[in-house]
Amino acid sequence: MSATSKQILWIISELFPPDETSTAFILGEIANVMAKKYEVKVICGPEIYDKRKKTDPNNKFVLDPQISVTHVKGVDLDKNTFFGKAMRFAVISRQLYTTAKKNIKECDKVLLVTNPAPVVALISRLKRKRNFELNILVHDVFPENTKPAGLKLPSWAYQFLKNLFDKAYSRADQLIALGRDMKQVLEQKVAWFEHHPKVTIIENWADLDIVSPMELPMHPDKFVLEYAGNIGRVQGLQEMIENLKESSNDNLEFHLWGTGAEENRLKDYTQSHKMSNVVFHGAYLRSKQSEVINSCDMALVTLTEGMFGLGVPSKTYNIMAAGKAVLFIGEPESEIGLLVKEKQIGVVFKPDDKEGIVRFLASLSKDKQPEFAEMGKRARNVAEMEYAKDIILNKFVEAI
Repeated sequence: MSATSKQILWIISELFPPDETSTAFILGEIANVMAKKYEVKVICGPEIYDKRKKTDPNNKFVLDPQISVTHVKGVDLDKNTFFGKAMRFAVISRQLYTTAKKNIKECDKVLLVTNPAPVVALISRLKRKRNFELNILVHDVFPENTKPAGLKLPSWAYQFLKNLFDKAYSRADQLIALGRDMKQVLEQKVAWFEHHPKVTIIENWADLDIVSPMELPMHPDKFVLEYAGNIGRVQGLQEMIENLKESSNDNLEFHLWGTGAEENRLKDYTQSHKMSNVVFHGAYLRSKQSEVINSCDMALVTLTEGMFGLGVPSKTYNIMAAGKAVLFIGEPESEIGLLVKEKQIGVVFKPDDKEGIVRFLASLSKDKQPEFAEMGKRARNVAEMEYAKDIILNKFVEAI
């Protein structure tokens, strides 16, 4: 490497722009800021992760033209089925690894994202041979996250995978956690090994330029609670809708924006129980986030029981950017639980506190709106002061 050339930073992620998933957007912004410090090269999956979704004509993201991007092919299978997801994981992981093996050299740096999971084990094995600097950005903790997702592995298979991935994590130079609870889980994963990678917390950021408080017309008599995001297996939305039904609150409407593996099942449940106060809006474009989030009195963030330290819902930070109070149903000592309590920007319930959740839902009405509006103002202020994009991206520049 000459005195004037930059060191190479490889970013390895299945999802990357022009794909429009939240992970792709996050990685694109990280790549842009790191390009000021390194020669950034990206190895990623196909340009569009889910061809069934509409692209956003108002997407204004622009990738730094100096960044080199290599797309591997992958396979076009339905990610909402177990077979489709497993096959995609296996194929894309192998292709990402093969491309990395051909290109990454000992003097390079690597930023690896934990999706798809098998690529973590493969790249850590390559690290052992090439000894490049490996930084792992942990969005999901595998295989621990299979349990709350309802994937029942035989005990021997689970233990085999846990040992394999614990070892893979231990080979990294740095693990980047999204929150305090995840940092705790990662430290436990690598505690048994001689080499302990550094564990750094870098939270997700709030898109303050895209999402801001807006005065939108809403139902004059109904309190609107909203969920926007992936309608998947670890969000606990089935339990939420059951609690809503039990609350028998005619003053409350629950609006869901997004799609996912559980969407049809939830629709069937609400239709069979004649729940007219649950409204499904379907997919929405990223450029419409501000309007979507602002279409409510309070926004819901959920993580099913057992998800402590295994994921941090990035949607929370844009809810804060919109100036909305947060109803968090999840572990109180998780990152989002701590954030909501410490900053007084919403209400927190444990997933198994059915009685408390039902009582809270039953209490919601338009009369409560001013109280939650004050929480929302605090949330926006916290987002501006602590979770602005420049603040969080600068943490990546300092850490790598």
